[in-house]
Amino acid sequence: MRPMDMGAFEREVHRSGDLIAELGRYAAETDYRCITPGYRVPRRARGGEVGDLATAMVREYLGAVLCGWTAARLHLHSMAKSRDFVEVLGPKQIRRRGVVSRTAEFTPSEVVVRYGLPCTSPLRTTMDLIRYTAGDEGIAAADQCLRVLGRPATAHRPAWVARPAMATRAQIEAELERREWWRGSRIRDVLAEADGRAQSPWETFSRLTLHRAGLTTMIPQVPVLDGEYYLDLADEEHKVAVEYDGAYHRDAKQHERDVERWNSLESDLGWKLIIVTAGPLAHRPDVLLRRVRSALAACGYDA
Repeated sequence: MRPMDMGAFEREVHRSGDLIAELGRYAAETDYRCITPGYRVPRRARGGEVGDLATAMVREYLGAVLCGWTAARLHLHSMAKSRDFVEVLGPKQIRRRGVVSRTAEFTPSEVVVRYGLPCTSPLRTTMDLIRYTAGDEGIAAADQCLRVLGRPATAHRPAWVARPAMATRAQIEAELERREWWRGSRIRDVLAEADGRAQSPWETFSRLTLHRAGLTTMIPQVPVLDGEYYLDLADEEHKVAVEYDGAYHRDAKQHERDVERWNSLESDLGWKLIIVTAGPLAHRPDVLLRRVRSALAACGYDA
């Protein structure tokens, strides 16, 4: 699997001086566009600006590595593709448009190469995302780091894994013990609310909304029919489930599969489904809570 929107790492990123020496200034400026002072890419190239800039930065600054959300993109973190800046960790501050520069300490063991570029290891990237990502977004980021990217086995199909979990709780705890100066950070607070089963950040936000309101019987990724279906959040005993319906589900074929699955769950298996989307969840979480409580109460559960 290729990293999301990172095909630019395999494209041409040239030093401006090299292009001018080889082609002449007119051709270099006509056929190539500047992405940051000193670096150009072919004008015909489309997209991939983050990858182009990341490539330029690790070439320009010896000893620097990609970190944070840029490293997370290389590790196939599902939330990273929306970040349109480049994060760089190195021995000195970098002042470039579109670049977030960090000078925190790191060791050679915390650096790996992904798609030809040096970046922080999955574990170090996880630690940095938790440390630097504020609020519930940090918990969602941790969930996606703890998650195994792939599909579990069912009675009808084999499992596949596109990416192991970027880190485990045990690895993070061991890192906290090793780095005494990190123990007072927010990492343990985030871990206390992280779960690692959510398939998307909005599933994490749904879980946090419900659990903080005391609806802790709603468990992530509950299997139905020996894993033929997985419910985003569900109370298995009372057959009440919350399903997040995001932009991915607007694909015609995916939406068709979703509708068939929802009909089967409700009509054939007796589940009560509550469908939630991003806008209402973000701005009117009380509506979700009311609907879940009402559904559970109808099944005899005092929520």
